[in-house]
Order: sequence, then structure tokens, then C-alpha cells
Amino acid sequence: MLKVLLVDDEAPILNNLNRVLPWQEMGMTVAGMARSGMEALRIAEEERPDLVLCDIRMPVMDGLTFVGKLREMGLNSEVLLITGYQEFDYAREAIRLGVKDYICKPIHYEELGNKIRDIGVQIRSKQFKDKLYNTIPLFQEVPTEENETIKKTTEQLMNTAVQYITERLNSDIGIEEMAQKLGISCSYFCLLFKNRFSMTFVEYVTLQRMTAAKFMLANSDKSISTIGSGVGYQERRYFTKVFQKQTGMSPKEYRDHNRTDVVR
Repeated sequence: MLKVLLVDDEAPILNNLNRVLPWQEMGMTVAGMARSGMEALRIAEEERPDLVLCDIRMPVMDGLTFVGKLREMGLNSEVLLITGYQEFDYAREAIRLGVKDYICKPIHYEELGNKIRDIGVQIRSKQFKDKLYNTIPLFQEVPTEENETIKKTTEQLMNTAVQYITERLNSDIGIEEMAQKLGISCSYFCLLFKNRFSMTFVEYVTLQRMTAAKFMLANSDKSISTIGSGVGYQERRYFTKVFQKQTGMSPKEYRDHNRTDVVR
């Protein structure tokens, strides 16, 4: 059973998340519920949840601050944000912190349940691959600026790659640039990346850009051109083409279907 941590400062929402969703049927168990970021961190340290559902706006410590501290603790729990925000920067910050997905208020529990099931499948798949992948540790010699040599595990290399990508979604990012950043060959980088994420570098970058674009289309008043530029597509026509290929609808159609004007 995967462990789940629920975090929301409103008791009714917290109780609904616990009672309405069929956790056992989804192969999950609620390991803890918290009404503040501080309480959630304490529970997370004890339970080490596989998945965290967290409100983005809470007093004292907001959801993104909580996720940042979660990462500082070394916990790689998948995070599903519950949000009413319409802020451009929050989408990019959420992705930088490794947030898996989001759902907007008011909560549609059927949609939420479907998202959680999908994330559960991905978590189990990743856990299985990690067991196989870490059976024989791989190391790569990486020279530092001081010409010293340190050993970086594959996991560290890929974490660095992910951070580099998420911080530069609005820029052109190439395999050669990425490999040079890590101090390894292009072919070795492609091999490690495909083994780690089960997709190519280009597919991963496109997926992250589309995730950010969908968030902003649903939660901001930014123009489609501005959103496209913000995730690395300077030409609106090309952005629309890629978005439609990935989602089956144009950016305008996606916004019309998913737009929320609810702000807490």
C-alpha cells in the first residue's frame, strides 16, 4: 500500500479528501493528515509518504514552501497540489520543486481520483525500476573546475539534469548543452536519461513545457502567446501545433474547458 499524506488548513476539505476518495481500492492508505505545513513536515519525516496532497495556500507556511522543505529533508514524495491561484510564477516554481500535478478548486473528486490513480501507477513503476536500476550502481567520473575528480551517482546526474531543465523551460535546451553541463558524453547522457525516465530527453522537455502551459492556461489571464514564450516557444503557431499534438486540443480550447476563476 502506498502511503499518502493529506495537507489542508480547512478541516472540511481535509476530511472530505480522507473519506470521499476510495483509498484502499486505489492501493493506498492515508498515513497522516495535517492542517499546517509544520505539522505536515513532522508527519512526513516519520511516515515518509509516497504521495502528498497539499493545498497551495495556507497560513504561516504555504504549499510551495512546504514542498521546498520536503525536498530539503531528502524526501522525493510525489506531490499533487490543490490550488485556486492564478499566478504565472507559481506554475514554474511548482515544476522546479518536482510537483507532479495539480487540481483546481472547487475540487472535482472524480477527476482527482483519476489523477491519483495515474500517479500511483507511476510511483509503483518508478519503485520497480529503481530496484532494478540500483542493483548495480553506476558511477561517472566528473572533473571539477579545480581539476579534481569526484564520483557522482547516476541519480545525482539525473537530478542535476532535471533541475537544469526546469529552470530553463523558456530557453532552447539541447542534448549537447546538457551533457556538457554534466561533464559526460552525449551518448552516455541519452542512455542514462532514457533508462531513468523511460522517455527521451526531448520528450521529457516537451512534457514539462506542456505541464507548465496547461497550468498557466487554466490559472492565469496571460495571453496564449505570452504563455507559449514562457515555456520556450517564441512562435505562437508552433506552440499551438505542439500543444495540440500533446493534448488533442488547442491552447484556447484547453483554457475554455479548464479555466477556473475561483481564487481563495
